[in-house]
Amino acid sequence: MKQEEVDAFLEANADPAYRTFNSRIIPDAGRMAGVRMPLLRKFAGKIMKDDWRSFLELEPHYYEQKVLKALVIAEAEISGRERVRLTEEFSREIADWGTCDTLCGSWKIDSESSAEMLWDMSLRMLKTGREFMMRVGAVMMLFHFIDDEHIAQIIEQMRRISSPGYYCSMGAGWCLSFCYIAYPEMTEKALVSGCADLEVLRLAVRKIRESHAVSTEDKTRLREALALQLQTPRNTR
Repeated sequence: MKQEEVDAFLEANADPAYRTFNSRIIPDAGRMAGVRMPLLRKFAGKIMKDDWRSFLELEPHYYEQKVLKALVIAEAEISGRERVRLTEEFSREIADWGTCDTLCGSWKIDSESSAEMLWDMSLRMLKTGREFMMRVGAVMMLFHFIDDEHIAQIIEQMRRISSPGYYCSMGAGWCLSFCYIAYPEMTEKALVSGCADLEVLRLAVRKIRESHAVSTEDKTRLREALALQLQTPRNTR
């Protein structure tokens, strides 16, 4: 797959109105064509039938090319070990939440061993101290590991995070909100005991309050239980 082919596809399928919308919600995306996700997924499938490894070496001209790279890494027919390696390498380049969340949400687990490798990688990501790599770790846990085996560890990992930036904090808060939906009693007890990073706690409560899967009664009880913690002045970074 040559760069000219990628650019031609993105420019031919650009939607100016969608570009304006997406630029507002993903402000750090850089140059954007404005191509919708169903078209990107279809084109990623075409890339994966070609020499997709050479495609991964291309320098993206548009935000959407970064999303295409995320889709190829997440879904190509490769071993779990290679997918983890490519994911760790690519995560160092990620600088926006859209690319991060596409990678995490699309990541293909095809065996128990690949799930174990992904879990171990997610734990490593949380220790990097880098905003988007840490978000990758949190969002991978959100999409793939909120279950009986991992829930206690996930909650504890999110509570311990000392976030280097907003997008990491939001990823951890978002993850905790999904933990609350699936395991409300365990998660509420943990939230009431506090988080190392107050912004993570605030964002978790915000996402819980925005969720249609949580009752009004539960939202009110949680807000009241955390009222004093949430009144603490924000840190200025």
